[in-house]
Amino acid sequence: MTESAAPQDGYRVVDTSETAAGLSTIGKERFVPVDRVPDGRGLARLWEADGVLFGPAPDSSVESPLFPAAAGVRFWTVTVPPEAPGTQPPAEFHSTNTLDVGIVLSGRIVLEMEDGTSTELSAGQAFAQQGTPHNWRNLHTEDAVIAVVMMGWDR
Repeated sequence: MTESAAPQDGYRVVDTSETAAGLSTIGKERFVPVDRVPDGRGLARLWEADGVLFGPAPDSSVESPLFPAAAGVRFWTVTVPPEAPGTQPPAEFHSTNTLDVGIVLSGRIVLEMEDGTSTELSAGQAFAQQGTPHNWRNLHTEDAVIAVVMMGWDR
């Protein structure tokens, strides 16, 4: 993937819809900025819906809780900046009640697990993170950008 696959300022998002006659159409287009969160990561909340697997198509413009409940979906990009030299791993791993599938758009990132195993993923490589405690770390000199779809999991 090229750097243009992971813009620093934001993403153009296109939503499809249906006309009154039932024909597919481009419903709307919008620009979603990359917001920097307190830990320095960049977050672009590209598309979100709750109850997406039930009833009519959801309205993704409605403000949603950070993580989806069962049958909810979040599609985000996350930019992970390089760690400062000598940075210690986080003391605790994090987990959510979600099944996350994603792909690295640019850079390289390390996925660490509780048992001490880890793997490095680079641009074009994908992952399925099944709600287990984990950490994402960037041990390199350039930002790592991942695109991830989080599906709410009632487990």
